[in-house]
Amino acid sequence: MKIKMVLSLLIVCLAAAGLLSWVYTVTTPIIEEGIKAKLDEQLREVFPSACKFDPLVIKGDTLLKDTLWVAVDSTENKVGIVFKVFPMGYGGPIETLVGLASDTSIVAIRPATPSEGLKETPGLGVRITESGFIEQFKGKKKKDIQLKKDGGTIDAITAATISSRAVTDGVREGIERYAKWLATIGVIE
Repeated sequence: MKIKMVLSLLIVCLAAAGLLSWVYTVTTPIIEEGIKAKLDEQLREVFPSACKFDPLVIKGDTLLKDTLWVAVDSTENKVGIVFKVFPMGYGGPIETLVGLASDTSIVAIRPATPSEGLKETPGLGVRITESGFIEQFKGKKKKDIQLKKDGGTIDAITAATISSRAVTDGVREGIERYAKWLATIGVIE
């Protein structure tokens, strides 16, 4: 009797494992394609004039979480870069994409939304995703990317200074870190 139960349980476990493996094999490419399409949509949001984004892998880079892409236009010209930074906000890291043109001015920024993992305070810190805050960065250079109370040109969100400062500092530090790649990849001489 015990052998029958063990054998039955073994067959059920093997069948379940086989079915789970098959589902994983079928769904993984679909999920990966969805993630790639979402990333492409986000990259186009911060660099709309680019037609494609080529990833640039930096060997020996100490911050493995940051990612860098070369923005390429329809005539195959490299027109800038897009990078990702993770400044620490009130609720945790704030994943932010930044488009940087060849003249080192900001094309656009895009903080992650709550559905993408943003953990800032609802109704306050989460307002960093609103256009009124984001639009302030367009066309700015590194020297201007500070909150007004710190001598810059960016208005902080009322009652969300930590989140506002995190994004502002993250964008500025990202420019300091990645602007050198514009010359390295041949976007600027």
